[in-house]
Amino acid sequence: MESTQTVIIGAGLAGLACAKRLANAGQPCVIIEATDRVGGRVRTDQVDGFTLDHGFQVLLTSYPACRELLDYSSLRLCPFEPGALIRQEGQFRLLSDPWRRPFNTVATASNPVGTLGDKLRIAALRRASSKGTLQDVYNRPQKSTEQRLREDGFSEKFINEFFRPFLGGVFLDETLSTSSRMLEFVFRMFAAGEIAIPADGMAAIPRQLADSLPRGTLRLQSSVVSLEELPATESGHHPRNRVVMSDGAIDCERVVVATPSDAAARLLNRPELTTKWSGTTNLYFAANDSPDPRRLLMLRGDEDAPVQSAVVLSDIARTYAPAGKALISVSVDEASEPSHGTDDAEIEKRVRDHLEKWFGHEVRTWQLVRTYRVPYALPVLSMDNVLDEERILAKHTDNLSPTSVFIAGDHCETPSIQGAMNSGLRVADRILSDLKTKTSGT
Repeated sequence: MESTQTVIIGAGLAGLACAKRLANAGQPCVIIEATDRVGGRVRTDQVDGFTLDHGFQVLLTSYPACRELLDYSSLRLCPFEPGALIRQEGQFRLLSDPWRRPFNTVATASNPVGTLGDKLRIAALRRASSKGTLQDVYNRPQKSTEQRLREDGFSEKFINEFFRPFLGGVFLDETLSTSSRMLEFVFRMFAAGEIAIPADGMAAIPRQLADSLPRGTLRLQSSVVSLEELPATESGHHPRNRVVMSDGAIDCERVVVATPSDAAARLLNRPELTTKWSGTTNLYFAANDSPDPRRLLMLRGDEDAPVQSAVVLSDIARTYAPAGKALISVSVDEASEPSHGTDDAEIEKRVRDHLEKWFGHEVRTWQLVRTYRVPYALPVLSMDNVLDEERILAKHTDNLSPTSVFIAGDHCETPSIQGAMNSGLRVADRILSDLKTKTSGT
């Protein structure tokens, strides 16, 4: 029977971050992954020379866990231009970041996207979000994002034309019912760093983490069937756990369940871990030329149509498209899907009709490269107990030692890359702390 110190179930960002921290401390571990690749929900396909992420995903370079674990230079990060283009009255209006692009301040202040007061309130929200520590942000009184924006004095027009499509793309919830703590978290991260994508696609992030692990750490295409506790030996050794897989079993001192919340709930027989999910639909189009080379996210603004946002990714990272081609990513709010179910032809037609108003008849010549529907994109969380230590302990779990099973994933923190990776770091730190206590006690 194979054995190791720690088995991590799931090679998403949480599991990889946990394994990297343990490996750096000299603690052996094995990651069990059911699929044929690492990264979990952070995935990238190569199709006919195009780099296609599963859903529109970006890296906020200010994420603390990413700064600690990732080598940004090796990722060859390609930043977005700060700000956004907002569709209003039939044309795009620039809403720039005055801190990073001061020369655009006059144009931003004078355009009709919101009032001058709205733009000053963005500055106030930015300042408030940047005060204190992240823990302070997580402990602040919370309400819905919509309620917070209204209480801050933002106009209804600005909420609908800027915040709903923009934050709707971040939270995958245009109702803005997401916690105001998440609003402050996101604004804090936007203020402190850049928005970027790796030159080789978002999947380069988990690949870099996996490549840094010792050989033999990662086991792909191996499904976990069950977890069992083994009885203590006569010599008094700590009870051990057995991870039973479709192709064998591993005995270990501790288990880290770093799977999506629903999978963790099933594996641990803990239905309370189950969460609701927000989804998204993402269409990729190929064109001969870029329809707008300004390297900015484009938002639908005052238009009532299916396109939530669009961006020419090949203008951000030239490597996302083959020579002589442009790659346009279009995000559609899940609520804009046909009421009778998913229909690729129908959603493509509606998106093309909308984009034709933006870019003209040339849109009819664009080639649809692929449509991605991601129903389980982000867990819906109340954020009542962010960074609560109890959330990473799998207590009261049948057939398992209650002090040797841990839970990691963005459902334990914030639904984000930072939340996933930091939860893995927290679990690893808890394991290392327990080992240190046990060693000092003996």
